[in-house]
Amino acid sequence: MAKRSQMPKSNSGSKSGASAGKSGSSRWLLLGVIAAVVIISAGLVVYAIQAAQKKPIEATARVGEGMSWGPTAAKVTIQEFSDFGCSHCRDFAQNQGQQLRAEYEKTGQVRFEYKPFVLDWNSTADPANAAACAADQGKFWDYHDALFARQGTSADAFSTEALKAYGAQLGLDATTFDRCVDKKERYSLLDKSGAEGRARGVNATPTFFINGQKVEGAVAYEVIKAQIDGVLNGAQ
Repeated sequence: MAKRSQMPKSNSGSKSGASAGKSGSSRWLLLGVIAAVVIISAGLVVYAIQAAQKKPIEATARVGEGMSWGPTAAKVTIQEFSDFGCSHCRDFAQNQGQQLRAEYEKTGQVRFEYKPFVLDWNSTADPANAAACAADQGKFWDYHDALFARQGTSADAFSTEALKAYGAQLGLDATTFDRCVDKKERYSLLDKSGAEGRARGVNATPTFFINGQKVEGAVAYEVIKAQIDGVLNGAQ
């Protein structure tokens, strides 16, 4: 009797099972990698915040007339309406603002005026008041930088105790400064500056006026520089 040829048994089931296992393992591996990246990134953020909190505040030799730098007779006047709780204001202060001062202050052709524009009186009026108190002792810009450097680093970064501590680290007269902070002596300035901003159509921060021309947002340094140089070249 002729033997029937035996067809080889299919092993497709075992192959598909193996493929599914490999796919599942890869997926878990990918999720593990993503989780690790997230954890490491979060750790770096926490480290950066802690470093900012621990970094001592150092007084510099920078001085200004109140909340301004540059001569009153400068060909270009830049006015910035800003809030110490505004992240875009912080970005400008730590980047474009530093570039601006480094390039133009010594030329005597640009004047920069900081104008507090409080967005939330419950959280940023006190630091704005404290900065104005520091301005009374010629240390506005150091205090301004300290506030922006500590913005969002902790829940009490703008507490009364913290605001006084920043002043002490800058060498301000404690009696005068602490009284100014406690009694909110410069709130009238905040009211006046806020009213001026609203009258000029300011509804967000930062908002700039370059020789009266309105510019909204923390625009690139090249944009501000082009407007400044345009005025200066036209005045020659």
